[in-house]
Amino acid sequence: MGKVGKRSKPAGPLNESQSANVANKTGDAELAQKTADQLKVALADGGEQQEEQKLSAAEMETGFMAALQKALGGSELTEEAVRKAILEMTPEQRAALAKEGSSLKREILTKPEYDEEQKMFRSEINERAEKAGLPVEKDGEHLGKKILTFMQTSSEAIPKLTMLSTIASTPYLVRLALAEAQDNSPKASKEDLNAIEAALTKLKVEGFTNEEEVKTRVPFVRRNLLLLYCQLYQQGAKLEGVKLQEGTVRALGECVMKARRLLDMLFQYSLSQRWVKATLAITELQALLVNGLWDNKDDDCRDLMEARMRSNGLKFPKLKLNAMAADVLPGEQVCIKFEVVRLHAYSEEEAARLTEQDVPKEGEAALEEPIEGWWVIGEAIRNKGASLKVGGEEALSDVVHNSLVGRQPVSAALRSPTMSGEITFAAPDSPGEYKVMVHVRSAGCVGVDTRRKVAFNVMRPKRQLASSASSGATAELKDDVPALEDEVPMLTAEA
Repeated sequence: MGKVGKRSKPAGPLNESQSANVANKTGDAELAQKTADQLKVALADGGEQQEEQKLSAAEMETGFMAALQKALGGSELTEEAVRKAILEMTPEQRAALAKEGSSLKREILTKPEYDEEQKMFRSEINERAEKAGLPVEKDGEHLGKKILTFMQTSSEAIPKLTMLSTIASTPYLVRLALAEAQDNSPKASKEDLNAIEAALTKLKVEGFTNEEEVKTRVPFVRRNLLLLYCQLYQQGAKLEGVKLQEGTVRALGECVMKARRLLDMLFQYSLSQRWVKATLAITELQALLVNGLWDNKDDDCRDLMEARMRSNGLKFPKLKLNAMAADVLPGEQVCIKFEVVRLHAYSEEEAARLTEQDVPKEGEAALEEPIEGWWVIGEAIRNKGASLKVGGEEALSDVVHNSLVGRQPVSAALRSPTMSGEITFAAPDSPGEYKVMVHVRSAGCVGVDTRRKVAFNVMRPKRQLASSASSGATAELKDDVPALEDEVPMLTAEA
């Protein structure tokens, strides 16, 4: 779940996630969205966007400049005049101008003949991001390559240790550890780090059971990894005997904040690449980091989550997912219609009572009612025995990967009984039965995710050759996942 609107209380997970924020993308969530736009500007969005007319860069520039000149009304084309004209535009006019410019930007950022322009753009973005204390391109390359390496060897869910180790070893967080040498930077006490490590070893947490692995861990990575695990295990008195000093508490807060920023970026990138396992692993880790809990499937974590929400006057979410898809012909659009029933919907009295708890101070704007935010993700299920060769190297074994065929952010006010929407994508060419797992995911609440399998048939056209595949066979969705190549596209933040 995520938040929509500004609100000081309650401070529960209902209002803490940024990734599922569907109505007010500010802060890190906005940064993540900008990053996704930079990553793969030429990537078609799963059939949801129509292919644009092919134009040369010169033609695109001419069109954009003409639209800009029209907006200026014949005035001289100066920076101040452009800024003033844009401020005076209606939202529709701004959208039209942005559309004219987006095609030109896409052309310049993806064509090899504009290599110099791309280098200048990337250099500027990285410089602005670094000055603002944000991740830069090399952080994105690190994240993408680490996740890609795992996916090239396994189709299993990405382990928590792999995700956390990837984040802990980014240059972005390593710089944070190096900054401890400065007087004004939060310092994680060595005694605290040793105590955290001892407690995790005692709990037999993955990554802390092999003494040799623990000893050979790079110091800066060890520091970040211990702080992230400390965040996960701080609830429920799991870290027995660990009492953090003030400097460690401050270092922990900064480390977690930056880790969440990296996860937001990686989430948007995974969506664009159709990496469904990575996408699901990220939403799970986001919720755990937000709430300081260690396992999405652990009953104790669920109980702690429910108790925390109840202490803030909130109900623990209970969902029921309904989903269906009609049969289609090859090449038609598959439409999975879903409805998420909120069994925990608030009555008028309950919602009013919750709102009354937050009386704004004099001079402050009235607080908005909390809104739940969720991600609905469609995962195409491959047949057992089907394979997808990744990496382009003969030495690599065949690995089966499901693909992400669609996603949809949904939200609901406290009183709303349901959330509904659609996931659409192009039907495969081969007749047969196809299956999609529909996930409802929260990036801000632990133990509330749900899913449902949906099946549909691609029917044989009436006039089809007898040699075509039987419509009674179980088929698999056409692979639209970008090939898992060793080269990782640009992943940067925009300041």
